[in-house]
Amino acid sequence: MVAFTDGACLKNPGGPAGWSAILLAAQAITGSVAREGAVPIECYGYIPQAPTTTNNRAEITAVLAVLCIAAADYPLKIYSDSEYTIKVAQGTYQMKANADLWALYRMLLARRKVAPLFEWVRGHAGHDLNERADELAGIGAWNGDKNAYRKWQESSALEAHNVPSSAELLALRQQVQKLNSLFGSLDPQTSRVSAQERQFIEDMAKRLQKSNFNPTLKQSNWVKGLAAKYKV
Repeated sequence: MVAFTDGACLKNPGGPAGWSAILLAAQAITGSVAREGAVPIECYGYIPQAPTTTNNRAEITAVLAVLCIAAADYPLKIYSDSEYTIKVAQGTYQMKANADLWALYRMLLARRKVAPLFEWVRGHAGHDLNERADELAGIGAWNGDKNAYRKWQESSALEAHNVPSSAELLALRQQVQKLNSLFGSLDPQTSRVSAQERQFIEDMAKRLQKSNFNPTLKQSNWVKGLAAKYKV
């Protein structure tokens, strides 16, 4: 069995959030691409607003859903764009939060004959199954209200058209470079930099190297927020 998971949080932290999972038979997929005519199992869910609701919890919940659905007797491979979820599940990162969900993960893991394999896939990079999982997680965050989800997507698309000036892009690149250097110098196991923050800055550093990349307002604001948070 092969699965693609994702999580979405409309306000991180605080929520609401959504999770999604797409499952296919192993023979219905080549590499990480579904074969023509493959019929997946698609599911998603809603996580209400709460101070503890985060994107990471949504990502973990998606993995838990897969472990509940996929037969425990067969091998399982899970694709996720959450480095945090994969690294904690594999034991590479030390668990520092979401202990309740990771306890459920260990319980479900104990029921399987073989531990699942994880593979990271870059989010928002045109991967069909990851994009579909992203869409389903967004619908989940809107509690299944597809019209509300589409309006939210349209408003996000409008933000993408707000092209920053050359001076703003230069300042953003400098902030990202400083953050990337800082994060790279810190031990992931002991620093207070989250895996999500680290991955976001790594992705932004790569994207900003392309001359045709224009960051959205949300991306720019997140960079500015991190620059202020870590005083760079």
